[in-house]
Amino acid sequence: MKRLLVDIYKTNNLHSGLGQFSLNFHNALLQFNKKWELEFLAPAEFKDQRSPDAIYREANFQSRYFPKLGGKIDLWHSLQQFPSHQAPKNCSQILTIHDLNFLVEKNSKKADAYLRKLQKNVDRADVITSISDYTKEQIKAKLDLKGKEIQTIHNGIKLQEFPNHKAQLVPTEKFFFSIGIFSAKKNFHSLLPVLEKMKGFQLLIAGDSNTPYGEKLKLEIKAKNLENRVVLTGKISDADKYWYYKNCEAFLFPSLAEGFGMPVIEAMTQGKAVFSSDQCSLPEIGGNASFYWTNFEPDSMLQILEKGLEEAEKDPKEFQQKQKKHAAQFSWESCIQKYLKLYNQTLS
Repeated sequence: MKRLLVDIYKTNNLHSGLGQFSLNFHNALLQFNKKWELEFLAPAEFKDQRSPDAIYREANFQSRYFPKLGGKIDLWHSLQQFPSHQAPKNCSQILTIHDLNFLVEKNSKKADAYLRKLQKNVDRADVITSISDYTKEQIKAKLDLKGKEIQTIHNGIKLQEFPNHKAQLVPTEKFFFSIGIFSAKKNFHSLLPVLEKMKGFQLLIAGDSNTPYGEKLKLEIKAKNLENRVVLTGKISDADKYWYYKNCEAFLFPSLAEGFGMPVIEAMTQGKAVFSSDQCSLPEIGGNASFYWTNFEPDSMLQILEKGLEEAEKDPKEFQQKQKKHAAQFSWESCIQKYLKLYNQTLS
């Protein structure tokens, strides 16, 4: 059997999108693989989730700078564009690029530095994958692929369900839900003027708000006297996340920079109406199942929100089925089967 090593180092932070992607990739690959001998490069934090059906190498300082591979690896798959460890020169490598968000997050000097680093990683790899066509086109525009193949493989999405769970923090009114890292690209502040105009609803935003953007958002919430209507939950458990998706009136996601946008599909698995920006990858992922804000003028955002909620309420059962059908396209089985096919093609 050929030996495949997958770098799942980002499972060191399961509250991040990359952490969740890496964890679910690991689980799905174990489930659907039949031909490969599997190894995973994993952080120490992953010890409790190891499978007897794979070999695990610990990702640490020693393995990064003084690697002892312990046998030939045929194919190395780095699950994100800035891997902690580099593949050895004698094996083929696939590099998955999630986004080029640093182009909007960083100043021009830092963005150029990130771009140069990413170019080096692209140069080392044999095959490049992206998680959306949007990211794929960015890669082609900003990087020199030197004739290498680049293939879009959409993420798989699986929302773990906890049917009997009730969140620790339960809203006192009907509520909208959002989730993400607290950085300017998430654009959460654009929701505050909308909430001012829409009485009878609370807004819950999950994620670590102890960031510069989070502190700025807290000040804005206080200035608008919205402390009782906008709740920043902090990091939440998977069980609480499921409860919020299940019980919210709608999911709001005004993000400006996403390589994919996993929460959009997670919300749709529960039949929820999704309102997002019309920027980056979100129209590609949300398709005709999302409602889109074309600008962030409060009255315009409110109008789209109210019309979308009205549409969802016309025939709730049919609307929920539509949302779930769209979400079902993004299964982990479909995602992993495409990667398994690519693995075989890379070594053929």
